[in-house]
Amino acid sequence: KVDLVAKYPTYPDAKQFRLPNIGFSVQKAAVDKGIAKSFPIILTTGRLVEFEGGGEETRSNRWLAELQQEMFVEINPADAAERGISDGAWVWVNGAENDSKARMKALVTERVGKGVAFMPFHFGGWFQGQDLRANYPEGADPYVLGESANSITTYGYDPVTGMQEPKVTLCQIAAA
Repeated sequence: KVDLVAKYPTYPDAKQFRLPNIGFSVQKAAVDKGIAKSFPIILTTGRLVEFEGGGEETRSNRWLAELQQEMFVEINPADAAERGISDGAWVWVNGAENDSKARMKALVTERVGKGVAFMPFHFGGWFQGQDLRANYPEGADPYVLGESANSITTYGYDPVTGMQEPKVTLCQIAAA
């Protein structure tokens, strides 16, 4: 195997405008702790055509909500079989930082390769398996709630723009 951290090192820690970018320290700590062994799946996040951005407005539209009613994680059949996970089963997606975890249904599919998983980033209103609907003002809760992908992604900033990078991380997936 190729050591990608050695091959593609991150920028040294530095302050960018008002934000400290400590990517090097975070990456070094993750490598030193062997995070990749405990969290062997690459989690990617992305868009669904039914929802816009964070999804707050579109998950509140009953017609769009009907098209995509639940948060899910796509997992490869081989990874699912190794973990005893069946299609439609509840799973925990565990992030590599701060004991982060998210509960959702598994979508077992060949659309993702072995060692890779996918989650949409449009959901919110759940946190670590707890439904937070009661925290919304009366009549303001969306039709569809689910875990936020950003709650389990890791530290990272684009060194050019200073924009956070919550799109990918390492994770572990287990039956709930």
